[in-house]
Amino acid sequence: MTQREEPYRVVVWGPGYTGTQALREIARRPELTLAGCLAYNPAKAGLDAMAFAGEPPGGVDIVTDKQRIYDLDADVVLYAGRALPDESSRHEEIATLLRSGKNVITSTAYFFPWQRGEQYVAPLEAACAAGGTTLHGTGVHPGWFVERFAVTTTSLCTSVREVHLREICDLSHHAGEAIAGIGYGMAPERLGSVKRKTILSRYYFECIAGLAHHLALPVEQMTADISYLTSNRELQCAGVTVRPGTVGAVDGLWRGLVGGKPVVTIRELWYLDRDLVDPEVELVSGDMYEVQVKGLPVDVRARADLETSDQHDVFGVDDRQSAANLATAVQLVQTIPAVVAAPPGILLAPGFAYPAADLRTITSPLSRRPQAIPEIIH
Repeated sequence: MTQREEPYRVVVWGPGYTGTQALREIARRPELTLAGCLAYNPAKAGLDAMAFAGEPPGGVDIVTDKQRIYDLDADVVLYAGRALPDESSRHEEIATLLRSGKNVITSTAYFFPWQRGEQYVAPLEAACAAGGTTLHGTGVHPGWFVERFAVTTTSLCTSVREVHLREICDLSHHAGEAIAGIGYGMAPERLGSVKRKTILSRYYFECIAGLAHHLALPVEQMTADISYLTSNRELQCAGVTVRPGTVGAVDGLWRGLVGGKPVVTIRELWYLDRDLVDPEVELVSGDMYEVQVKGLPVDVRARADLETSDQHDVFGVDDRQSAANLATAVQLVQTIPAVVAAPPGILLAPGFAYPAADLRTITSPLSRRPQAIPEIIH
């Protein structure tokens, strides 16, 4: 439980799609006040941040000078910066923010960073120690689906044997840049590089490793199989043109193996062409999240369907698939009290599922130092 009189002073780093919605969430909540806003695009410099987000002007202008943010007095930075293949610039930005005494909540990385190795985690932990600050990665997926929704579902079991997850997303009305980057509308033979699949896989490998660690599942190896499904028709959507024979959906399966058997799986189906979805799948919403838990004394199935409830939050008519993005911004905001109150270090999402056979011996998940699990990408 947290209680304080003064508002949390919040910085938004990256007023793009997620960052702009975070600004709107801040405007709605009197317990939050905007302390600063940084953009990479010089065209945004000098604009009132709240007015840019479609809210009444708040008196805080967007800046592009990072040092001005580093020098600010703020409780927390909501980091929604660019997710680039080369992570070095983001790594340095976040470490500098942490050293400057500001907690960081980000939707771009650090969901279970121990999977990336000690050399990846050590600078972050050192920055937290130096600044007396906390780092937390969150969003809808990764961040909520596996780390909170699935973990909470497993709390109905006293022991867990397997966890299987599936996300199905309609991206046909998503932002064009991100869609083109995934490879929609391209020939599938251009998309099979290990580098591309590695960049895509790092998030889901972290999800599996984090869930296995939390539940004490002895996962020995993780694998990734990614397929690019081709359309039989021409589509104009999401800022790209899908022609017959080009990619209209991405189907990925990530597995955590014990003795060669998958005990944790994450299936991802992102489609522009609805015809490429298995006809047995009931498409209730554009953002579907399903969990199946096998354990004792019960097996559990759960599903969450996200739908936008307020059209004021939709940035344009070509924006039907916005619910998950809106919810990602909410996750950034909702975790502020817990992150600010946490001791210095990297914070994992809380769950009420315990791997201990004896409930008198429950410890923090991080009392066991996480170890990286070998990865194989096909």
